[in-house]
Amino acid sequence: MLIEVDEGRCVGCGRCAADCVGSNLRVEAGVARVRGRCILCGHCVAVCPEEAVSIPCLDMADVEPAAPAAETIDAAALLRAVKSRRSVRDYLPRRVGDEALSLVLEAGRYTATAKNAQGCRFVVVQDGLGELKRIVWDGIDGLLALPEGEQPRWTGPYRAFARDVRRDPGRDFLFRNAPAALFVAAERADDAGLAAQNMELVAAAAGLGALYNGYLCRAVEGIAQAREFIGADERPLQVCMLLGHPAVSYARTAPRKPGDFVVR
Repeated sequence: MLIEVDEGRCVGCGRCAADCVGSNLRVEAGVARVRGRCILCGHCVAVCPEEAVSIPCLDMADVEPAAPAAETIDAAALLRAVKSRRSVRDYLPRRVGDEALSLVLEAGRYTATAKNAQGCRFVVVQDGLGELKRIVWDGIDGLLALPEGEQPRWTGPYRAFARDVRRDPGRDFLFRNAPAALFVAAERADDAGLAAQNMELVAAAAGLGALYNGYLCRAVEGIAQAREFIGADERPLQVCMLLGHPAVSYARTAPRKPGDFVVR
């Protein structure tokens, strides 16, 4: 059984049954009972005022009192933070700390996923970034050395990238000078994209900068040795973010086109 109800704690309020998306719970004789169907969304745990519900197969030790955004974050301040974010392309020579990295990864872990699949794999390369760089650039050179008709179509723009980095390692279009790279693998691109957005917000709050790097993501996805090095499985790499402490600061937000909004 996936869900457990502590009958000594349960007061039969019915909140878990009313909020269960799978109609998996019902109150009988003043106690919540489990019917058997469950997608492990955790709403029953979250809504119970008596801490009577648990899902032992999940990480119950990480459950904590809720802090709804409406009660803890000013909406206008959050919007200003969103407007203030920038794609960071220059980083300080400083390691990303374990505590900040843990917060970023937890933001990805707790992001909503379609059908509650929780199917994202998050890969951080920091200590091994130098080796990953070697594998990626050697892999790109190898692919570009193939006869023209045998080169993967995606390698076209990488010829200029490879030329520049060989001439001057400081002109590394893929890795910049970031101390860490974070990859998200998932079957669904929207699951990975939602996780990346939450991770970037938490990274910014931790004083980090990020750059979404589709070129690096595509290269690692297309080079078998690079995929093996980062620990990828059969799930495609959907997102890559460079992470580090920004070497540049911005005095104001950047302008945008007028909003294309439809409100009915």
